[in-house]
Amino acid sequence: MRKVLKAVLAARAVRFGAAAALLAATAGCGTPLLTEAGLISRYDHLTPTEATATKARIFVDKAALAGTRTVRIIPTAFSEVVSGSSLTPHERRLIANAADRALCYELSLRYDVVSSGKADLTVRSAITRVGLTNVPAAGATIGASAAISIAAQVGVGFADSVGKVPVPRIPIGLGDLTVEAEAIDARRQQRAAMVWAGGANSFTNQARFSPGSDAYDLAGDFGQDFGYLLATGEDPFQAELTIPTYDRIRVTALGEAPLDPDCQAFGRAPGIDGIIGDSLGFPPEWTDKGSLDMQRAAGAR
Repeated sequence: MRKVLKAVLAARAVRFGAAAALLAATAGCGTPLLTEAGLISRYDHLTPTEATATKARIFVDKAALAGTRTVRIIPTAFSEVVSGSSLTPHERRLIANAADRALCYELSLRYDVVSSGKADLTVRSAITRVGLTNVPAAGATIGASAAISIAAQVGVGFADSVGKVPVPRIPIGLGDLTVEAEAIDARRQQRAAMVWAGGANSFTNQARFSPGSDAYDLAGDFGQDFGYLLATGEDPFQAELTIPTYDRIRVTALGEAPLDPDCQAFGRAPGIDGIIGDSLGFPPEWTDKGSLDMQRAAGAR
């Protein structure tokens, strides 16, 4: 059964990935803004790289990473200069935790993630800009998608043929996110760094009733990109498209236990509840419980 599920999910992932790459290239996108906020120790050796709707400047000391065995993640913070001040503290924590959760998964593929004590590398990240999602525009897309889906169920004209494909978002008020991050060794030398800026697009970012929803998605993209850079020493924007492994699907999509126990600190992905909630336009905070600290705080209230 597991083999069958793995094959089905892999096939779907390939089809979705190819379609997403084509659609994202032509879709309306948020505007990624690459800035320097002075929150990492060095910028002078960063080199530019980019992909569709994402820009970055990166540095990696691949030789130094070869001897790395343990990594500690300092939870991502919002810098004092960040825009998007209308986000609630809970929304900010969810966005930051989405970055850490994705980062921890990528790092766990190569390193032992430790939550305390000494580590070969310490990773820290700071969000420096949030471009908010235009909620009315997102709502219009959600409404159109629901209308077509309902029409398809009752067999109304062309809707019957398009009711099973996503409705492109209105390319107005798409969110964006900028993050600065670095990995330093025990002697406080920078061994990898990234200034990352991404923008949501009309096809691959789900419309939701939340001003921070695009930033939440993009935070996960950042975590995956920076984690890939640290785990492989390679530019994540030049990496070839690959079929997701069953472990990646079960942890990052289905919300099962992470590979490294220390990654439990960032909670589990929303899983099936999140997938259903996204399709209905629910805000991330309705389906994502956040980090263990956030869950404990919620339980104490």
